[in-house]
Amino acid sequence: MNKMAQQQAATEPPEPTSGFVECEGIKLHYLDWGGDPKSHTFLLLHGGAAHVHWWDSLAPLLVPYGRVVALDFRGHGKSAWADPPHYGPGWYTRDVKGMIDHLGVRVILVGHSMGGAVAQWVATTYPELLEAMVLIDAPNGPPPLMRRLKWRWRRRSRGGPRPELRSFDDIKRKFRLSPPETYLTKDDLERLARAGSLQLENGNWAFRLDPRTRAWRKVEGRTRKPKIKSLAMPVLILRGAQSTLIGARPLLRMHRKIRGSIYKEIPRAYHHVPLDNPRDTAAAVIEFTGSL
Repeated sequence: MNKMAQQQAATEPPEPTSGFVECEGIKLHYLDWGGDPKSHTFLLLHGGAAHVHWWDSLAPLLVPYGRVVALDFRGHGKSAWADPPHYGPGWYTRDVKGMIDHLGVRVILVGHSMGGAVAQWVATTYPELLEAMVLIDAPNGPPPLMRRLKWRWRRRSRGGPRPELRSFDDIKRKFRLSPPETYLTKDDLERLARAGSLQLENGNWAFRLDPRTRAWRKVEGRTRKPKIKSLAMPVLILRGAQSTLIGARPLLRMHRKIRGSIYKEIPRAYHHVPLDNPRDTAAAVIEFTGSL
């Protein structure tokens, strides 16, 4: 039995504690699974329209190797909404810097999808704050054009303020992953839907997500692509082997651009890699961490 399996068998998965930190007037929520910060500190960043519970199955596997914390970006999960609606990579980068300042240590930044894009901005803007970086199904730049056009059409068709639904059953029926392919069970999806929703004072239900996060370009305009060629820190690039959002080619280009980086594919995983295969994802991160 290897070291990882022995440690998992010897201890029960830790329950995270919930906390808040204020960053530039925005109250940000995070989950802390504990662990020894003298070894490492992992800061986990979720994707767009997601929340900290995307990491519930993966985070406990990292605890034997350091402290593990996951952040809800502004407008996501239990973090406050920004008013005016300042969202997008520049503001999320500031959220992450505020969280790292709160932790008071250099971190291994682990970002999935949009969280991986934000991690690249953090790494190129504040490299001194990071020990290393792990990018999970996250390209350097926007997703493919057809995917962005589909998202744009969906935003326009929905529009308006946050919709209210009559019951949690309606939340369950409306909740979808994007892209939808996954190995999660119906119960797993229900758990994510519950963690990402709340019952309002009037008895109705709604998703916690601020819908204005999807239209950040209307407020902030276009943004630059992080210049990852300048990165000198250790970088691990992971891709879901069955991802329908990110092909292997753009991630291999990233791998070639970042000197000394490592590229791996996670089997039995679509785009939502930490949800589909947390065990193999954690094993790749642990192996990478051991090489630092």
